Amino acid sequence: MMNTGKDILYASKVILEGKLVAFPTETVYGLGANGFDPEAVVRIFEAKKRPSFDPLILHIGNIGDLEKVYEKPIPKLVTDLAARYWPGPLTIVGRKSSLVPDVVTSGLPTVGVRMPGHKIALELLKLAGVPIAAPSANLFGRLSPTKSAHVREQLAHVDYIIEGGKSTIGIESTIVAVIDKTIEILRPGAITANQIKIDFPGIEVRVSNTEDHIQAPGQLKSHYSPVKPLYLVDKEPDVLPDNAGLIVFEPESLTGNYNNRVAILSKKGDLIEGASKMFAALHDFEADINVKVIYAIKVREEGIGVAIMDRLKKGAFRFSDKSADI
Repeated sequence: MMNTGKDILYASKVILEGKLVAFPTETVYGLGANGFDPEAVVRIFEAKKRPSFDPLILHIGNIGDLEKVYEKPIPKLVTDLAARYWPGPLTIVGRKSSLVPDVVTSGLPTVGVRMPGHKIALELLKLAGVPIAAPSANLFGRLSPTKSAHVREQLAHVDYIIEGGKSTIGIESTIVAVIDKTIEILRPGAITANQIKIDFPGIEVRVSNTEDHIQAPGQLKSHYSPVKPLYLVDKEPDVLPDNAGLIVFEPESLTGNYNNRVAILSKKGDLIEGASKMFAALHDFEADINVKVIYAIKVREEGIGVAIMDRLKKGAFRFSDKSADI
């Protein structure tokens, strides 16, 4: 059984030994290694079975570390974004410094950086004293982990798992790139395009669709996927198959009686609450031997609904050529 506990000092020593630590953040659990140690970073790719073309995110513990990971001069818009949203669920892509190994960025001249809004993650970063490269602590392309048990279910070897309860946001960070004086959203998350537009009036904010040219994690068409077939439906099905589970974000129109085969993620229809529980519900259905197929009712693509649908569409993509049969 993997070594799990709450000893952050020990975890920091494990990081500095070039080993792997899974740790909680406000978004999902990360699988971390010393971001300045290329051999340690390679172990992340091996543990996750992650392709080398998919870059990682560097996590830092204070704003001063920006000068270690970004090429100078750092654009003012980058530091303004960091000042506004950090610590928090925003990753900022900028030109990398010479200290950042190419393996972290998959050979790209840019690197994604964020400061997590979680006290355990920040303490780990402080004690380690180095940026920590950390994608989600799961097998590549599979469901993201929002508690330590999800890490143990998927990964065969992690040197230490810090127990930190459930992730509060439950979906990965928003990723943005600063291009000249434009903010480009590479992956939607809890910090929405509309929020950025409000906070940065006069700055152009655009949404990227660049899976053919990967600049950041989560841009592939197929990602965040359960082993069991996942299908997206527009409304509550008239008849739910006996072997199916149903995920519902907004239950006000739900009329069927599905007993334990329905996961209502928010009784109030709150999409922020629903997003925080989405991956956990998918994990539960994946573990349920009586559930062979999973359905999720779509949500409106506005606010955090954009990020929810991004994850669901990518999770369902590899099943999209098969019949949903309802």
